[in-house]
Amino acid sequence: MKTDTREKIMQIISLKYPIWVTQISNILGFSNEIIHRHLKKLINENKIYKVGSPPKVYYFPVVEVKKNIISIKREDSEFLLNNFLEFTPDGQILYWIEWFQNWCEKRWLDTLKELEIYKKTQEKYNRFKNNFLLIDWMEKMKNTFEKVYLDEVYYLDFYSIEKYWKTLLGNLMFYWKQTADKEIIYKVLNYIKNPIENLINAKNIDSFAFIPPSIKRKIQILDELKKWLNINLKELKLLKIFKDKIVSQKSLNKKEDRIINARDTIFIKNKDFVSDKILLIDDAVGSWSTLNETAKKIKESWISKYVIWIAIVGSYKGFEIINEV
Repeated sequence: MKTDTREKIMQIISLKYPIWVTQISNILGFSNEIIHRHLKKLINENKIYKVGSPPKVYYFPVVEVKKNIISIKREDSEFLLNNFLEFTPDGQILYWIEWFQNWCEKRWLDTLKELEIYKKTQEKYNRFKNNFLLIDWMEKMKNTFEKVYLDEVYYLDFYSIEKYWKTLLGNLMFYWKQTADKEIIYKVLNYIKNPIENLINAKNIDSFAFIPPSIKRKIQILDELKKWLNINLKELKLLKIFKDKIVSQKSLNKKEDRIINARDTIFIKNKDFVSDKILLIDDAVGSWSTLNETAKKIKESWISKYVIWIAIVGSYKGFEIINEV
């Protein structure tokens, strides 16, 4: 019986990772305590590993990297290199066919056939990208809020897509938030630096602001981005102040709660600031409450008449919680 339960847990982790204990408990109908006992055994057997710290600990299957890699066309290799990656338990980043083949075989899928399906799926999401290779999400914004204070809204990529879960940037952001690894930050920056600089130049943006994080980390990706960006713009300083306990936007389920959170925690430090066109930069967006409320404060304070927002990754569905990041 114990072996059967452990095999079921192993199968769930292989198909649904990253996953945490409560999710496994809900699927199997066992207590967290029982699931923890089996997880400990699986870790000792080197079949799974964990990332994070309580209360959010994620479990992953140990991946056996394929030695016999199938041959694919050069353009397909480049496609996977730009869209697909994963991390092994020892911290190695696997790109292109090496990981995709393993991902497919874990799910009993034909790799070459699945590659064609994946390419078509990616094309579906790429159609949202403009000439700057940015995802224009302004129309979705207008369909979400009665009054929109932003003038333009962009993502560099979606956090996740159907079936294949996290995108390349989504994966990098997830692992950086879990590990605070500077090397991962620099990989993210290599992907996002040029698109942001191109947007600034094309839109004649004359100022910028970073959305302050709820959770304090020793290394913040937006701080590193500020060092990397080759821009000479004035900066609007924003503050995030909580009255008592820190409540992250991504922990709130209702849109109304997120609006209140954004309205009552984001403040402008230099209110005498004046700009023609300002760019607000964020790391990960689940809903757009922070975006809209911050833009509202900027316009009502007569700081700028035109506000553009860009995030490294964002939700495809609109109002969706990106719990992991």
